[in-house]
Amino acid sequence: MKQFKAPYYSEEQMAEIEEKDLQFPYSDKYLTYDSVKRQYIPTEALLLKHNVDLVEFLGLTDNNSPNDINEELEYISDQIYSYIEKISGSSAETLKWIIAKGVKLGVSPYRFRQMFEEILWKQARFYTNNDDLTKAIGVDMEQKQWLNKGVLYNEDRHIDPKVKSRLISLGLSWTGSYDRQFAHLVKLENW
Repeated sequence: MKQFKAPYYSEEQMAEIEEKDLQFPYSDKYLTYDSVKRQYIPTEALLLKHNVDLVEFLGLTDNNSPNDINEELEYISDQIYSYIEKISGSSAETLKWIIAKGVKLGVSPYRFRQMFEEILWKQARFYTNNDDLTKAIGVDMEQKQWLNKGVLYNEDRHIDPKVKSRLISLGLSWTGSYDRQFAHLVKLENW
Protein backbone atom coordinates (compact mmCIF):
# COMPACT_ATOMS: atom_id res chain seq x y z
CA MET A 1 0.00 0.00 0.00
CA LYS A 2 1.41 3.35 -1.05
CA GLN A 3 1.28 6.14 1.51
CA PHE A 4 -0.57 9.31 0.52
CA LYS A 5 1.62 12.39 -0.01
CA ALA A 6 -0.26 15.65 0.34
CA PRO A 7 0.50 18.28 -2.28
CA TYR A 8 2.09 21.55 -1.18
CA TYR A 9 0.64 24.78 -2.53
CA SER A 10 2.66 28.00 -2.34
CA GLU A 11 0.98 31.38 -1.86
CA GLU A 12 1.49 32.09 -5.57
CA GLN A 13 -0.15 28.82 -6.57
CA MET A 14 -3.07 29.47 -4.22
CA ALA A 15 -3.63 32.85 -5.85
CA GLU A 16 -3.76 31.29 -9.32
CA ILE A 17 -5.56 28.00 -8.73
CA GLU A 18 -9.33 27.74 -8.56
CA GLU A 19 -10.86 26.25 -5.44
CA LYS A 20 -12.42 23.38 -7.38
CA ASP A 21 -8.95 22.33 -8.59
CA LEU A 22 -7.43 22.00 -5.10
CA GLN A 23 -6.62 18.49 -3.93
CA PHE A 24 -7.59 17.88 -0.32
CA PRO A 25 -5.82 17.42 2.01
CA TYR A 26 -2.90 19.69 1.18
CA SER A 27 -0.07 21.50 2.92
CA ASP A 28 0.74 25.18 2.66
CA LYS A 29 2.54 27.92 4.57
CA TYR A 30 0.14 27.71 7.51
CA LEU A 31 -0.81 24.04 7.84
CA THR A 32 1.09 20.88 7.06
CA TYR A 33 -0.66 17.60 6.51
CA ASP A 34 0.99 14.67 8.25
CA SER A 35 -0.02 11.63 6.19
CA VAL A 36 1.26 9.19 8.83
CA LYS A 37 -0.88 10.63 11.64
CA ARG A 38 -3.48 11.79 9.12
CA GLN A 39 -3.89 15.18 10.65
CA TYR A 40 -3.19 18.83 10.03
CA ILE A 41 -0.44 20.42 12.10
CA PRO A 42 -0.17 24.20 12.39
CA THR A 43 3.07 25.86 11.36
CA GLU A 44 4.99 28.47 13.28
CA ALA A 45 4.10 30.93 10.49
CA LEU A 46 0.38 30.49 11.24
CA LEU A 47 0.87 31.17 14.91
CA LEU A 48 3.10 34.18 14.30
CA LYS A 49 0.47 35.55 11.90
CA HIS A 50 -1.92 35.57 14.88
CA ASN A 51 0.65 36.86 17.41
CA VAL A 52 1.28 33.53 19.12
CA ASP A 53 5.02 33.16 19.70
CA LEU A 54 6.08 29.65 20.69
CA VAL A 55 9.75 30.63 20.92
CA GLU A 56 8.89 33.14 23.63
CA PHE A 57 6.51 30.68 25.30
CA LEU A 58 9.14 27.97 25.44
CA GLY A 59 11.89 30.39 26.43
CA LEU A 60 14.21 28.93 23.81
CA THR A 61 17.75 30.10 23.28
CA ASP A 62 19.88 29.72 20.18
CA ASN A 63 21.23 26.46 21.61
CA ASN A 64 17.84 24.72 21.51
CA SER A 65 16.70 22.82 18.47
CA PRO A 66 13.64 23.66 16.37
CA ASN A 67 12.40 20.19 17.28
CA ASP A 68 11.03 21.69 20.50
CA ILE A 69 8.77 23.99 18.51
CA ASN A 70 7.74 21.19 16.15
CA GLU A 71 6.84 19.01 19.12
CA GLU A 72 4.67 21.81 20.56
CA LEU A 73 2.95 22.33 17.19
CA GLU A 74 2.21 18.62 16.98
CA TYR A 75 0.99 18.63 20.59
CA ILE A 76 -1.49 21.44 19.82
CA SER A 77 -2.80 19.45 16.87
CA ASP A 78 -3.02 16.31 19.02
CA GLN A 79 -5.06 18.20 21.63
CA ILE A 80 -7.74 19.04 19.06
CA TYR A 81 -7.82 15.64 17.35
CA SER A 82 -7.97 13.74 20.67
CA TYR A 83 -10.74 16.04 21.93
CA ILE A 84 -12.77 15.45 18.74
CA GLU A 85 -12.27 11.70 19.03
CA LYS A 86 -13.29 11.73 22.69
CA ILE A 87 -16.45 13.82 22.25
CA SER A 88 -17.75 12.41 18.95
CA GLY A 89 -19.58 9.19 18.26
CA SER A 90 -17.59 8.51 15.09
CA SER A 91 -14.36 6.56 14.76
CA ALA A 92 -11.06 8.44 14.75
CA GLU A 93 -10.39 7.44 11.12
CA THR A 94 -13.74 8.80 9.95
CA LEU A 95 -13.23 12.07 11.80
CA LYS A 96 -9.73 12.47 10.41
CA TRP A 97 -11.06 11.80 6.90
CA ILE A 98 -13.80 14.44 7.34
CA ILE A 99 -11.20 17.01 8.41
CA ALA A 100 -8.71 16.03 5.68
CA LYS A 101 -11.32 16.22 2.93
CA GLY A 102 -13.22 19.19 4.41
CA VAL A 103 -16.63 17.52 4.37
CA LYS A 104 -19.51 19.57 5.78
CA LEU A 105 -22.87 20.15 4.16
CA GLY A 106 -23.12 23.78 3.06
CA VAL A 107 -19.41 24.51 3.52
CA SER A 108 -16.82 24.21 0.76
CA PRO A 109 -13.74 22.08 1.54
CA TYR A 110 -11.56 25.20 1.29
CA ARG A 111 -13.73 27.12 3.77
CA PHE A 112 -13.80 24.08 6.07
CA ARG A 113 -9.98 24.00 6.01
CA GLN A 114 -9.83 27.72 6.81
CA MET A 115 -12.16 27.18 9.76
CA PHE A 116 -10.02 24.29 10.99
CA GLU A 117 -6.92 26.46 10.61
CA GLU A 118 -8.64 29.02 12.87
CA ILE A 119 -9.38 26.27 15.42
CA LEU A 120 -5.69 25.31 15.56
CA TRP A 121 -4.32 28.82 16.05
CA LYS A 122 -6.98 29.69 18.63
CA GLN A 123 -6.12 26.54 20.56
CA ALA A 124 -2.43 27.47 20.35
CA ARG A 125 -3.20 30.92 21.76
CA PHE A 126 -5.28 29.39 24.56
CA TYR A 127 -2.51 26.87 25.28
CA THR A 128 0.22 29.52 25.53
CA ASN A 129 -1.93 31.98 27.52
CA ASN A 130 -3.03 29.36 30.03
CA ASP A 131 0.23 27.43 30.15
CA ASP A 132 -1.64 24.21 29.40
CA LEU A 133 -3.83 23.32 32.34
CA THR A 134 -3.26 19.60 31.75
CA LYS A 135 0.32 19.99 32.95
CA ALA A 136 -0.55 21.73 36.23
CA ILE A 137 -2.73 21.42 39.26
CA GLY A 138 -5.17 24.30 39.70
CA VAL A 139 -7.96 25.61 41.85
CA ASP A 140 -11.58 25.76 40.73
CA MET A 141 -12.41 29.29 41.85
CA GLU A 142 -16.18 28.69 41.68
CA GLN A 143 -16.07 25.53 43.80
CA LYS A 144 -13.12 26.69 45.94
CA GLN A 145 -11.42 23.33 45.65
CA TRP A 146 -8.20 21.91 44.28
CA LEU A 147 -8.33 20.20 40.92
CA ASN A 148 -6.00 17.46 39.82
CA LYS A 149 -4.82 16.85 36.27
CA GLY A 150 -7.46 14.19 35.68
CA VAL A 151 -10.31 16.55 36.54
CA LEU A 152 -8.88 19.28 34.33
CA TYR A 153 -8.52 16.86 31.42
CA ASN A 154 -11.85 15.10 31.88
CA GLU A 155 -13.68 18.42 31.97
CA ASP A 156 -11.79 19.45 28.82
CA ARG A 157 -10.54 22.64 30.42
CA HIS A 158 -7.45 22.36 28.25
CA ILE A 159 -9.55 23.18 25.15
CA ASP A 160 -10.51 26.78 24.39
CA PRO A 161 -14.32 27.22 24.81
CA LYS A 162 -14.40 29.19 21.52
CA VAL A 163 -12.74 26.25 19.80
CA LYS A 164 -15.37 23.91 21.22
CA SER A 165 -18.18 25.98 19.69
CA ARG A 166 -16.37 26.10 16.33
CA LEU A 167 -16.00 22.31 16.39
CA ILE A 168 -19.73 22.03 16.99
CA SER A 169 -20.45 24.26 13.99
CA LEU A 170 -18.27 22.00 11.82
CA GLY A 171 -20.10 18.91 13.06
CA LEU A 172 -16.94 17.46 14.59
CA SER A 173 -18.31 17.01 18.08
CA TRP A 174 -21.57 15.35 17.11
CA THR A 175 -22.39 12.41 19.37
CA GLY A 176 -23.90 10.50 16.47
CA SER A 177 -21.79 8.53 14.02
CA TYR A 178 -20.66 9.33 10.48
CA ASP A 179 -19.01 5.92 10.18
CA ARG A 180 -21.58 4.17 7.97
CA GLN A 181 -22.09 7.21 5.77
CA PHE A 182 -18.41 7.62 4.88
CA ALA A 183 -16.90 4.14 5.44
CA HIS A 184 -16.40 3.43 1.72
CA LEU A 185 -14.64 6.78 1.20
CA VAL A 186 -12.40 6.44 4.26
CA LYS A 187 -11.10 3.13 2.89
CA LEU A 188 -9.93 4.72 -0.39
CA GLU A 189 -6.61 5.70 1.22
CA ASN A 190 -6.36 8.88 -0.87
CA TRP A 191 -5.81 10.99 2.19
